[in-house]
Amino acid sequence: MARLNRKDEHIYYRMLKKPGRSDFSDIHFVHNCLPDLNLTDVSLNTAYLGRTFRSPLFINAITGGTRTALKINAVLAEVARNNMLPMAVGSQMVALEDKKSEASFKIVRRINPHGIIWANIGSYADPDMVRRTVKMIRADGVQIHLNVSQEAVMSDGDCQFKGMVNRIRQIVKSIDVPVIVKEVGFGIAKEQAGILTEYGVSAIDVGGKGGTNFLDIERKRSGSKISGGLLSWGIPTAISLLEVTAAARGKVDLFASGGLNAPIDIAKALALGANAVGLAGVPVYLLLNYGRAALENYIKTTEKELQLIMFMTGVASLRDLKRVPLVLSGLTAEWMQRRGLDPSGFADRSENQNLTGDLR
Repeated sequence: MARLNRKDEHIYYRMLKKPGRSDFSDIHFVHNCLPDLNLTDVSLNTAYLGRTFRSPLFINAITGGTRTALKINAVLAEVARNNMLPMAVGSQMVALEDKKSEASFKIVRRINPHGIIWANIGSYADPDMVRRTVKMIRADGVQIHLNVSQEAVMSDGDCQFKGMVNRIRQIVKSIDVPVIVKEVGFGIAKEQAGILTEYGVSAIDVGGKGGTNFLDIERKRSGSKISGGLLSWGIPTAISLLEVTAAARGKVDLFASGGLNAPIDIAKALALGANAVGLAGVPVYLLLNYGRAALENYIKTTEKELQLIMFMTGVASLRDLKRVPLVLSGLTAEWMQRRGLDPSGFADRSENQNLTGDLR
């Protein structure tokens, strides 16, 4: 019951205010005044997890387990189907504990029988638990979410994370669908990204700071006092993406999430190296406050603006967007330098350079 109440409380606090926006202000595109292409040439096709998708957007893990969650997941599944976007369900642990909760997850596959759907469970899971979540919704992949910071401040949190790394390694070895490891809003650093890459995960979702702040949500849920310094904990999404890109070096697919709701920020994340961008806070907010039509319109508008941004940088594909020059400044550039990464490599990315700049 406590886990079910928590699910609905998370949704309630998410919809109270507009989703946060990650800070990509230190990332600057260089305008191309001589693009040798037509706007109609620009394609948003992207490839990851062994498939090609018509758009780099996907609906990230949000909820599941309750009646409210069932209604939300049903509409999200319809939106995902209509727009041909992959969709991840929320954590399915509640359904492993209580079979009656399965319906709120199975509804997604029922409404979108041919779509790409990803299961979701925490890093406490063993391979058998993961297999059950995949089977439950006939998933095409599974997200293993990392929520150490959130659990640490929850009044009912579980801070038993010892053995987590080994469990992830066993899951990768044992599961026959792609394994995506994702943070829930506090970012992933290059050291941990290196471990995940070494263990053979299929994709890493940086889940950086800037979007839904689960520390703040847990503070509101419990009424506990958390200092402002702790509430700002985490690695900003742009910086986390740079760190993970440096560690992964093209060996795994990269997803960007965490406050990415403005088309210009989404374009910057894709230019920095992301294969796809996950949306979570925005879909919940728009759906619950303005309805499905508003969410559908947001997706269409975002994709249209992404094409415009690509056109103004002179590229027709997302692969080529990863080659356009970017100027990194401010805290982001300083962070990179302090962490042994070279921000200047992004300023002149020619054909013979690494797609993500010279980060050595």
